[in-house]
Amino acid sequence: MLRKSLKCHIIVCFQLLLAVFELFEEYFKAWNPEREMEYGLFRIPIPEFSPMAFREGLVNAFCHRDYTILQMVRLVIEDEGMTISSPGGFIEGVNLDNLLIVEPHGRNPALADALKRIGLAERTGRGIDRIFEGSIMYGRPWPDYSESTSRYVKLFIKRGKPDLSFTKMIIEEENRTGRTIPINSLLILSSLQNERRLDIHRIAQITKISESKAKANVEKLLESGLIEAVGNGKNREYILSVKVYAKTDNLAGYVRQTGIDRIRNEELILKLAREQNGEISRENVIALLQVTPSQAYRLLKKLVANNMLELVGKGRGAKYKLINKK
Repeated sequence: MLRKSLKCHIIVCFQLLLAVFELFEEYFKAWNPEREMEYGLFRIPIPEFSPMAFREGLVNAFCHRDYTILQMVRLVIEDEGMTISSPGGFIEGVNLDNLLIVEPHGRNPALADALKRIGLAERTGRGIDRIFEGSIMYGRPWPDYSESTSRYVKLFIKRGKPDLSFTKMIIEEENRTGRTIPINSLLILSSLQNERRLDIHRIAQITKISESKAKANVEKLLESGLIEAVGNGKNREYILSVKVYAKTDNLAGYVRQTGIDRIRNEELILKLAREQNGEISRENVIALLQVTPSQAYRLLKKLVANNMLELVGKGRGAKYKLINKK
């Protein structure tokens, strides 16, 4: 009789928990406006916060909280961002440095299994991956757990303007391959998006993955054409590829990265012209070299005098085209 009563009590508690999830999600929708991004013939919604990241963050908060502590799971959405906090620190063996690589295990395995069975939690136990993907996918700052303590786990997802060009690049690559980009590769791409140039040691340091795994993912990204290597040996670094910069309409940024400390201004100008179908404008040079309009004009004039470029047009529509030398 006692066992039957306990079973009924557990069922009621679980039903209440599901009702709380539904209530949280309903309130969340009202505080999560969307904008649209054009992608071919389609319009893709870009939410303020990833619903996938929100759900996984909420599931983790209830699933891995310490139920011996009589405190509540707290959700706050404000101008700065969204915070989800739950009682109890990280589970033994989990810390800020291994969040994305530690073997999945929970504080309440029976509850975790029940949530997986009804589809609320990731069956792989890697819900933390979905939380990070939700931010990286839109080119936003990574989720932040740094304010967590031994008394509670706090997830903070900062509001941030989406990088729509970066999102398009991710979508196109996933459509091309027919599979999602692994979380480690997403972390590397996001790191290069923010830092521009990184070596393997620094990539591993930022992403918190081992250097051997970082190298394996870098090789795959090189093969896919999403990143490029610059330099050799110990000086070997990695940048986003020219096709990524082209998709983000930032070829000047690509040339500037490949030309750091080793290509003179004139060569940078010619290289950018080659990337832009053989032509370049004074505005392009100003953006590329961070120079004044008069300085850009003098550099272009010198290249014209050396028969490297020819001026086509006048005024604002003037372009400088490469002279083909046989």
